[in-house]
Amino acid sequence: MQVVLLAGGLGGARLAPALGTVLGRGRLTVVANVGDDLEWMGLRVCPDLDSIVYALAGVWDRDRGWGRREETFRVRDALAALGAPSWFGIGDGDLSLHLSRSALLRSGASLTETTRILSRRIGVRGVAVVPASDRRARTRFVTRDGRRLAFQEWYVRERARPRIRRTLLSRARPSSAALAALRRSDAVVLGPSNPVTSIGSILALRGIASAVRRVPLRIAISPVVRNRPLRSASIAHHARARRRVLEADGHSDRALSVAARYSRFVDWFLLDEADEAEASAIRRLGLEVGLADLLDEERLAETLLALLRRAKR
Repeated sequence: MQVVLLAGGLGGARLAPALGTVLGRGRLTVVANVGDDLEWMGLRVCPDLDSIVYALAGVWDRDRGWGRREETFRVRDALAALGAPSWFGIGDGDLSLHLSRSALLRSGASLTETTRILSRRIGVRGVAVVPASDRRARTRFVTRDGRRLAFQEWYVRERARPRIRRTLLSRARPSSAALAALRRSDAVVLGPSNPVTSIGSILALRGIASAVRRVPLRIAISPVVRNRPLRSASIAHHARARRRVLEADGHSDRALSVAARYSRFVDWFLLDEADEAEASAIRRLGLEVGLADLLDEERLAETLLALLRRAKR
């Protein structure tokens, strides 16, 4: 069975290694959001792609929610001492990836080719990671005070504080690798990532939504866990940002609201066991409902595997 996971950085980094393990080698392709990408000090930085690749290679900093474990920041601090902006923190080991990517892109390689090369070099095995688009597909916000901010400016520099009037998603062309993965897949999973700025930015790319609808089995995982404490500061910050974005998009930060948003694309919706009270209302949307421990990715991956096997029968 071939499975495609659409994902942003935090949700994808947490789920992809466990899902790749239970599915088996060569059965999972992760299509990663590129709406969060930015140019930093002349380098192409792809935060969501990088988090997923680092997690699959076993070097992701899980506690911080981005970058590499045991990272140092001497270059960042030296740049700050020279007067360079320091709000976007790139570690010394992380810098090597951005330098390598930027050199490959300048040589004429696509972002898909560059990701494949660097994934292999960093130690990713058995799972393919592809960018949702090879083109510039940046997510931007119009804030209530009239500013236009790129995603990282809002999320990192402004700490996701400004209220959002409108989210601007790119309609760029998707990568041929993302479309090919969806065409040959038996199932697609919308990962537990931001429904607007991660999953939504992938679905907004031309042709992706229709390609998703043609996949035989379609599952969405709720990013919302309302009735249990969150386990890390990075997840808590991500949840605050998700609330702001969903509110601006006319939705509430509830599993039911996310399910309603996804009901045009999927057949199944997985929500956290502690939020079972919302299951009946979600079923009334015409969706099958599954329950899982969304904060334990190994158990979540096993639940997904059981659902895939059951549906295939």
